[in-house]
Amino acid sequence: MKEKISQLKPWQQGLLLLAGGLLIVLFVIWLIRVRQALLSALAPLLFSFIAAYLLAPLVNSMERRRISRPVAILVLYLIFAIVIFIFCVRVVPLFLSDLQDLARQLPRYAADLQEFLRRMEESYRRFNLPPNTREIIDYNINALSGALAAQVERFYNMILSLFSSAVIFLLVPVLTYYLLRDESSFIKRFLYLFPPGWRRSINAAAEEINIALGAFIRGTLLVSFAVAALTYAGFLFLKVRFPLVLAIIIGITNLIPFIGPIIGAIPAWLVAFLDSPLLSLKVILMIVVVQQVESQLIAPVIIGRSARLHPLTIILALLLGGKLFGFIGLLLAVPAALVLRVLGKHLLNFLRH
Repeated sequence: MKEKISQLKPWQQGLLLLAGGLLIVLFVIWLIRVRQALLSALAPLLFSFIAAYLLAPLVNSMERRRISRPVAILVLYLIFAIVIFIFCVRVVPLFLSDLQDLARQLPRYAADLQEFLRRMEESYRRFNLPPNTREIIDYNINALSGALAAQVERFYNMILSLFSSAVIFLLVPVLTYYLLRDESSFIKRFLYLFPPGWRRSINAAAEEINIALGAFIRGTLLVSFAVAALTYAGFLFLKVRFPLVLAIIIGITNLIPFIGPIIGAIPAWLVAFLDSPLLSLKVILMIVVVQQVESQLIAPVIIGRSARLHPLTIILALLLGGKLFGFIGLLLAVPAALVLRVLGKHLLNFLRH
């Protein structure tokens, strides 16, 4: 097939590339139109793929020791069931207690924020400002107050919806089991979808994606777990309210490059600020120290340069992913860019030779 493509005239190759590009554009437009329904339907499968990526090296290692894949998977499931049981007994009650306390305090925090913004408004009114400037400040203060109240309510609703959809994710262990058990079979069936001349290049691209993406996902999750643990210890030391909830938020948002730590720090700063401005300063300093430890010590050791993406590429991927798919898009932006980089490199090599 590749020889047939190379024998085409230049204008025919250009027309073929144009048709392929048009198909990709149409596919992207379709994804944009159905993105919300697609995310809801594919969320269990997405989490199953992530779980399979995390467990695949362990399963392969056990299989090399002459343990069958189904038995290896069941042994890992048993180990994780024990870990999850301990986690549910020791951690979940603390998390739910913090979450319930936070839900009870949300109306008071919203009122305190509005009172703080009102005092700011009264303070600047003492100055003799031009009418137009005063109108602009009034408008922005009211907009900020409404946005903060909306974000607080949105966060609470998001937590409730997460627990209400937890039943769906009971499918994740089942899907993960079949993904791990039939891994080689899925790869062979996938390759048979393409002409024989393409299969070697596609297999090489898939192996490179598997190595890079697996290392990136595992490393990023480990780094975020370390950041959440360090932040939780710091919150306990500083006696910040809702330490476990705030630490988990920081750990999850730490999965997003560049802007994630800022997004995760905002709720912790607000909670600390409404209790004490001095405490909010300590919280920010502690988060900065943890981020420095993460960027200088933890991430280079665990992740290294597995992504190998230019910062500008990462920023553009985050902007596009966040615009199209919201918070989930921010989480998936870098892995998607990593996959596209590998596919683009192998496609160019395929067309050149």
